[in-house]
Amino acid sequence: MEPKFRTSFIPKQSLKARVEKKRRGGATSIVMLVALIIFLGSLALSLGVFLYQQFLIQSIAQKETSFERAQAAFEPALINELSRLDTRITSAGDVLGKHVAMSQFFDLLEQATLKSVRFKDFRYNASGDGRSSIALSGEADSFAAVALQSDAFGQSRFIREPIFSNLDLDNKGNVIFDFSAFVDPSLISYTRGVTE
Repeated sequence: MEPKFRTSFIPKQSLKARVEKKRRGGATSIVMLVALIIFLGSLALSLGVFLYQQFLIQSIAQKETSFERAQAAFEPALINELSRLDTRITSAGDVLGKHVAMSQFFDLLEQATLKSVRFKDFRYNASGDGRSSIALSGEADSFAAVALQSDAFGQSRFIREPIFSNLDLDNKGNVIFDFSAFVDPSLISYTRGVTE
């Protein structure tokens, strides 16, 4: 009996057709390989992003728990009380910082006033811009005493812009005058007086 298969060593297709078929298959396999690498890379990257997101969520949850424990360790009532006390101390400091103590000005006026000069009237005015002015009426034994008093006030660093005006003689022969000036705020500051 003869076998049904025939073996032939003669190719049925030409060699040229086989080479072209292999070439076409190779080009598509390189494109497929690159596409597979990109796909696997993006898959790995998305998996990494997902895992990192889960790590961040877990880390935030742990930190929130830790923060709540730390917050509970402090006494909220004590913190509120200390906060109110701090506000009160700050307010008291502001009030004392703006408080005026005229006693230091009067001490300066006593030391700087000559024996031949007397003051009768005193007016104090504090303006909104922080400047304090004084106005005094006085009398002196002579015009020379008024000039000497002007020099004495001019040498004081706490009395600024001293002005003597309305010089005249009264019926007893004394020189009467008006005096006005600005007072250095550091002189009449209550906190300065307390710290000295």
